[in-house]
Amino acid sequence: MLEKRKPIIGLTMGDPNGIGPEIIVKALTKLNSCLDWHPVIFGDAWVLEQVINKLGSNLQLRVCENLDELTGGPCIVDLKVHSGRNWNLGQVGAWGGESSFQFLKVAIEAALANQIDAITTAPISKTALHMAGHHFPGHTEILSALSNGAPPIMMLTVEGLRAVHVSTHVSLRNAIEQLQPKRILEVAQVTHDTLRRMGIENPRLALPGLNPHAGEEGLFGDEEEEILLPALNLIEEAGINCIGPISPDTVFLRHRQGEFDAVIALYHDQSHIALKLLGFEKGVNVTLGLPLIRTSVDHGTAFDRASQFNADSGSMEAAIKLAICFVTNSYPKENAPFLQPLQREYLR
Repeated sequence: MLEKRKPIIGLTMGDPNGIGPEIIVKALTKLNSCLDWHPVIFGDAWVLEQVINKLGSNLQLRVCENLDELTGGPCIVDLKVHSGRNWNLGQVGAWGGESSFQFLKVAIEAALANQIDAITTAPISKTALHMAGHHFPGHTEILSALSNGAPPIMMLTVEGLRAVHVSTHVSLRNAIEQLQPKRILEVAQVTHDTLRRMGIENPRLALPGLNPHAGEEGLFGDEEEEILLPALNLIEEAGINCIGPISPDTVFLRHRQGEFDAVIALYHDQSHIALKLLGFEKGVNVTLGLPLIRTSVDHGTAFDRASQFNADSGSMEAAIKLAICFVTNSYPKENAPFLQPLQREYLR
């Protein structure tokens, strides 16, 4: 009988001047011995060594030369950027942006080549990314551009609440301008399939309104009548159970009470405010629609306190655990908030 091999999870270090290196070291210190996996960090080996020393961690890393022959404990693919090199915690700069881009780029290449089974990302700075000449709104757009080019779809989950987004990192004005029935239908279909594959036989979706009180029959705006109701008609024709438009100030309360299995968020903060209030340190971000598995922390680089070394690694730990569950198809169904997108045999 062939022996099952451990899932290989690639961890991208994020911006070296933020809290990414710290939360990776803390998460690995906690999880390395209790999970059956191979962690591979895509980052800067010297920076991680400094952080390990600062934290007094007993974590031991080795430089990884060949991703096809992983054995032993955590290893790192050393991708230090020499140009403009400046490790200065809290500083927003081109070196940090270029470093975070290279870490992610090589991890995506490894995932597409099946050298790693999933990617879990630490936070990057959009400002630093732009300073380095990489004009992407964020992680999800880079992942899309460097994999299959499909429009990225973000899922956020916190303690059983699930939101899948029609738009992500755009201005509120642009989010409203881009709101179209066909896009809402696409997100509803992905959400429906996501929930079906994770074991929910008849998913129940909720579509919130855009305006206060879902427009109050046109008194507070006409987007519900002109965009959302036509979208709901398309969703119904596709055989998907979705109700709305629901007043956005109560939709997540009703979701938490068990009325729905997921909410289709019309713009970024419509869901993030509610879910981050519920569990800021527990949220996990998942990008759907890609030919690879990607989970992520759901917080930023925290430049303002990166030098204090007191960051909470809870979101990183949750994202790592979720990535392993994706790979092994072992997420407990009664708590499963995510799609398990790939069915693989992990044998050697």
